[in-house]
Amino acid sequence: MSLVDVYRACGLNSEPSAILWDLDGTITDTESQWVANTKKIIEARGGSWLKSDEEALHGSSTEDHAEHMEFVLRRDGGDVADGMVLFEEVAVLMAEQVYSDPDLMPGAIELLDAFADAGMPQALVTATPMNLAGPAIESLPRDYFSARVTGDQVQRGKPDPEPYATAISRLGVNPAECLAFEDSIPGETSARGAGARVVNVLKLELAALAGLL
Repeated sequence: MSLVDVYRACGLNSEPSAILWDLDGTITDTESQWVANTKKIIEARGGSWLKSDEEALHGSSTEDHAEHMEFVLRRDGGDVADGMVLFEEVAVLMAEQVYSDPDLMPGAIELLDAFADAGMPQALVTATPMNLAGPAIESLPRDYFSARVTGDQVQRGKPDPEPYATAISRLGVNPAECLAFEDSIPGETSARGAGARVVNVLKLELAALAGLL
């Protein structure tokens, strides 16, 4: 068992030139906390956070998250505020409770280590702003990433290709030779739009891939 087996399981016939990683729900087990804290803020302001709202925001950009929170409060007759104000209320809770020492997805560190030991360039591509993603990155056991693209560093977030295209450009590699790990449709769309191959970790779990090492 080796990285060759991992690449084959990901549908690749040859070694990629770089690995691209989403953060929330891919490396860190933080997606559920985003849902819980968003729901907390919405309900405190008199709104209702539905399953359809949760699904609409999975993998979304900061701007989309903010706009949808404002939409929900208007829909439900709650205490409406500017969307970015609402998002910042959630971000404060995430910073205090989650990102300084986040739980990690099973198999993520094993794969990060294996790619790093093999000298494979890796990049982080996340919709999360740097003030939140930074502490999570620093909490990891090694400095894995040759490039980091956070939500506040791009004009257009996922599902637009810009985040992944930016990371690929910073790495200086061929997009078609990149492999991205994602957990959401917006993330998949962004990576594919930038020309990368994509593995959805909800369908092919990182723990299963790590078991091939």
